[in-house]
Amino acid sequence: MANLVTSGEILPLIQPLLKDVDVELISDSPTISLTRFTTTNRVALRAAVEKTLSDNNITFGDLPKSLAGSFGGTEIYTYDMKKVRFQYKPPQGGGARGGKRIADLGECSQCIYAAISFGLGREITMQDVTPTNISKYAYKYQIDKTVKEIINELPDVWMASSILGANKLYSKFFKVNGTFTFHKGSPLVDTINALFQKFKKNEGLSLNINKWNPADFWLVSEDFDINVLSDEKTMEGFNQQIQKQLLANKLIGISLKQMAGNATLTINNVDRTKKFDKKYSGYTFSTKSIDGYINLTGNSRLQFRATQGPKSLTGWQGEIQGGLAAGGKISLGPFNMLLRAHGIKEIPTNAAKRVENEPDKVFTEISYGLKNYGNMSNTDIFKLKTSKTVTPQYLYSKLQVVQLINVFEVTLKQKKKLRNQLAEDMFLYAASLSKYSSAFYKLF
Repeated sequence: MANLVTSGEILPLIQPLLKDVDVELISDSPTISLTRFTTTNRVALRAAVEKTLSDNNITFGDLPKSLAGSFGGTEIYTYDMKKVRFQYKPPQGGGARGGKRIADLGECSQCIYAAISFGLGREITMQDVTPTNISKYAYKYQIDKTVKEIINELPDVWMASSILGANKLYSKFFKVNGTFTFHKGSPLVDTINALFQKFKKNEGLSLNINKWNPADFWLVSEDFDINVLSDEKTMEGFNQQIQKQLLANKLIGISLKQMAGNATLTINNVDRTKKFDKKYSGYTFSTKSIDGYINLTGNSRLQFRATQGPKSLTGWQGEIQGGLAAGGKISLGPFNMLLRAHGIKEIPTNAAKRVENEPDKVFTEISYGLKNYGNMSNTDIFKLKTSKTVTPQYLYSKLQVVQLINVFEVTLKQKKKLRNQLAEDMFLYAASLSKYSSAFYKLF
């Protein structure tokens, strides 16, 4: 039996429980959504989530083991005939730092496995990844982790992924250029990154390096000349040269995701005439949680909130939810860069200072959003002000959420074409597909 809540109301309801939880939307369709919660204490999180649901008279069931494993998960059947599903997972490798370390090892292993495939001149299996071959083809890879670390610490899932990735790279690139070497954290990669930083500084851009090019490793031909990049004078020329070298199969950046079953390789930021069906389609504003959403066409939206824990007044950013670009992020600096590019007044960067010095005035500004975007009465707003919900982090995060929605609903309310363009630019930046980004392949 369906509950008397819509699917869009579930996550905002439990948002206060997710402050130190990694939230990932795995899949989303009109009938089913699956969200993964990664936390160091999934027992406590599941109990808290299901207690909150029960306290709000929302019934739920358990997920099949095929989806949630032996630990189980939560499934809610909502009023709009949708199954909202939650998985609860522990961090891999001992938390966020461990997860980052495992990903780094996986990127290095991909370089080694690809070097073996190109060295042998064929697709490979796990039986080919031997100490002999790792040593024999060491000249074909330059990485910033040791072989010993990779052999001892790399999980099986990453080993299987590296086989898939190596064979996909071999089938795509070996015949067009068999001289590639594979680089992660090498001096050449450091030079490319330094050039990006130089152009970014010269042109005053608020641009994260992963939004310029999210490559985790690079394929470098023996006849590639780094001078073709260092001779450029502008970011635009630099990006054009990156694209030229990629299309000539001389320098290819690869963004890597862990793979299972099969591998896919796609080229990005080359066809600049490609149209993306992303327009502004409203907002979602909770009256209690610290976040807010900018909704887009094409079944995507960006969640904006503070991300650095309940006592930290930093880290406010937006994250894509839904579609292949899920997880892409945009922080306040890059968003203001887009506003400047369109001649729109920027969002102030003094939220943390204002929360510390004038919290009452900050809440007054937030009250505008609570009333106009959250349909909250003056009486309820007054009650909220003195509740435990209104913490310094709430003020910091919610102030910027209101300022963000004001851009779309006040400043650009009568400028729909510009509003849609800004929403699209925001999405493209978060997905590393903006005009400021350079060409790369995605291996996933």
